Amino acid sequence: MLNALTSCRSFHPEIELSPETTGLMASRLFNSAAPDLETCLPPLLWERVKTDGAKLGLPEPLLRQLSPGLAALLFTTPADETDISATVDGQLYALSQSHNLTIAALETADEQLDLFDRLTPAQAQGLLAESLDDFDAGHVQFEKLVAAYAAGDERRIAAEVEDEFQQPAAHDLADLLLYHRNEVMAARSEAYLKRGGAFVAVGAAHLVGPRSMIARLRARGFKITRVP
Repeated sequence: MLNALTSCRSFHPEIELSPETTGLMASRLFNSAAPDLETCLPPLLWERVKTDGAKLGLPEPLLRQLSPGLAALLFTTPADETDISATVDGQLYALSQSHNLTIAALETADEQLDLFDRLTPAQAQGLLAESLDDFDAGHVQFEKLVAAYAAGDERRIAAEVEDEFQQPAAHDLADLLLYHRNEVMAARSEAYLKRGGAFVAVGAAHLVGPRSMIARLRARGFKITRVP
């Protein structure tokens, strides 16, 4: 993977991982002008947010600045994934910078965060409850997806993605959070791929299934071959 990246001319992650972008995301997540999160949630759900927030080292005043949708996003991320520089995405981004590749993201941070802020109160609360369940269970779904990806098992990856979106609160959000984004990112990557020398890096969930980015790009005429 690293050799493939360094032989390319451009790098295309989901979002740019510059300090400016990560700072923007933090300011969007914790918005002092947002309504007090406690007032937006049932008491028991707010207590769960406080308890699990403390496990992430987040004090109550900071948690109050979250919207319900962005709170759900916050708890979907394992604690060891909060250091962006240590993730696969962060390492690919740093390597791209060190080799002076042109970096052009396929989405903006605002576009990703807006998806969660556009959820209805019922959708946001349901997704938050499920995110907290997964957080309390040790992010079992995430670990299963990582294991399937590491094994190169596309069927298992697809099954794990499908299972995740079969959860009651997430079931009706697949179009918004996954399939629509697949179409957008496929369309935005098309020009870079036609130019050649482009390295596109997106999450595994976007690469499997009949409505994946891969399927969208094939529909646009690209021949895609899996490399061992």
